[in-house]
Amino acid sequence: MRDTPEIETLPVHIDADEVERRARELEWSDPDELPDELPTVMPYRSELLPRSVGAAVDDIAERMQCPPDYPAASMLVAMAAVVGCRLGIRPRRYDDWLVVPNLWGCVVGRPSLKKTPATKGAERQLRHIEARAREALQSDIEDAELDAVLLPEQRKLLEQQIKAALKKGDEEAARNHASALQDLQEVQPPEPRRIIAKECSIQKLIEMLGRHPGGMMLFVDELLGWMRKLDRDDQGGVRQIYLSLWNGTEVVNDDTIGRGELTARGCVSLFGCFTPGGLTSYVSAAIRGGRGDDGLVQRLQICVWPDSPKDYKSVDRWPDNQAKDRLRETFERLADIDAQAIGELDRYDEDGIPFMRFDADAQELFDTWDLNHQRRLRAGDLPEAFESHLSKYASMVPSIALLLHLASGDEGAVSATATQSAIRWAEYLESHAQRLYAVATSPQRQHAGPLLRRLIDWPKDKPIRTSVIAKRGWSGLASTEVVDETLALLAEAGWVQSVRVNTGGRPTTDWFVHPEAANFLQIYQRETTKTPETTPDETFGGFDGSGLVRFPDNGVCDVEVIV
Repeated sequence: MRDTPEIETLPVHIDADEVERRARELEWSDPDELPDELPTVMPYRSELLPRSVGAAVDDIAERMQCPPDYPAASMLVAMAAVVGCRLGIRPRRYDDWLVVPNLWGCVVGRPSLKKTPATKGAERQLRHIEARAREALQSDIEDAELDAVLLPEQRKLLEQQIKAALKKGDEEAARNHASALQDLQEVQPPEPRRIIAKECSIQKLIEMLGRHPGGMMLFVDELLGWMRKLDRDDQGGVRQIYLSLWNGTEVVNDDTIGRGELTARGCVSLFGCFTPGGLTSYVSAAIRGGRGDDGLVQRLQICVWPDSPKDYKSVDRWPDNQAKDRLRETFERLADIDAQAIGELDRYDEDGIPFMRFDADAQELFDTWDLNHQRRLRAGDLPEAFESHLSKYASMVPSIALLLHLASGDEGAVSATATQSAIRWAEYLESHAQRLYAVATSPQRQHAGPLLRRLIDWPKDKPIRTSVIAKRGWSGLASTEVVDETLALLAEAGWVQSVRVNTGGRPTTDWFVHPEAANFLQIYQRETTKTPETTPDETFGGFDGSGLVRFPDNGVCDVEVIV
């Protein structure tokens, strides 16, 4: 950034010609092109999901006119919630490391992109599974309710019979009636499976997990408010419980006075929505050592932040019922899996969770990917927060592979096809995570372009000052700190220059815009009419630019070990 010159006095209101004259007196060179406001991400492709799910995702995205990434991410996390910790996968050939498909995810976008409605399709599938379970047990529930009505009368009758037998001196009959009375127990009607939880306390959630140990799904529409609530000092213990719940196999306890001891195996999938500004501000604070710097954000593995569609068309048609039927059948199949029949059991494993393994080809694929992945993480070339995020992919890839394998209706060991798709998911999700952390660490890149365009149109008779810009309340530019950082970026690129002004009181700094800024902006916009998108067949290299897995046009996974 250039040194800031100093001039004597620049009043609050000045002649527009005087501003232009002073600006042209400064030394200017051709400005550099501004960085993209958002780093490029890989677009979603329906091949990432089995056709039985992908067709419904495409149908929702077209009718909602929203990015397909939104329904796709929510469907994947919902599939994880249905399977839960009933079945896991051991990613190693011989090791006893167990992974259950417990996923946390979110969608990021402006309010106009219909994030919440786009994810309702996944919630409806879970509601259907719950309703189906209730219907299957309805007759048993009704019988239990009748038994509950009869129970008090049966007790009274037996008590009367005991008294009558004792009066007659028939002790044996009295003892028989007493034994029958002891056998009478409170009627516990069968409880159908619950999957969805919303807006519940941690105590209630643990209680529900105790009754539904297969796993649950926590839907949080506005994740920012939920996470900020966990930041409070009185929520420290709750936050730690949620961090443990992410593992999917941990036993969690709550010993709150007044509720007694609550214990349950925690397997909770999580899904919600973020606006870009809310998420990046939260992640920025976490990266800088705020309360959120404990890995909570990094657990949002299935985080998608797609490009906003540039066009909108009115679509008013019936949903694709064939796609809806296939989607429903897929979720029912996941709900009905017989984990004991298709999985193995380890007599040394206290969890008692059945598990599957990769087949030979899938194992080779995963081993090679994991080797490259772990070497990359240990190279020390990645920002710490981003490295922590990517470290969670070691369990995410086998989790997704297991889910895709089961959703496809395949039997036996997890296939290479499902594993290859899971690796593609990792590459796709990494590009979206890169966007998140790049913007969080440099929020000014989002604001540089909009601020420059506003400065070009700034009233010529008023000096440009940081405090004045902050008071305008423009999106993302409400604090002088962010305004200063954004102006510094523009200055570094040669679009603006600062001048120290002696007003007779406290010194201040005024900013001048490049006299030809509008012309250069038009030139750069003509040269780059659209930000290039990474195609699904290209490799996303991440922050360090090192490609790990390449997927050529023929669809064959060509994995190279980096030595």
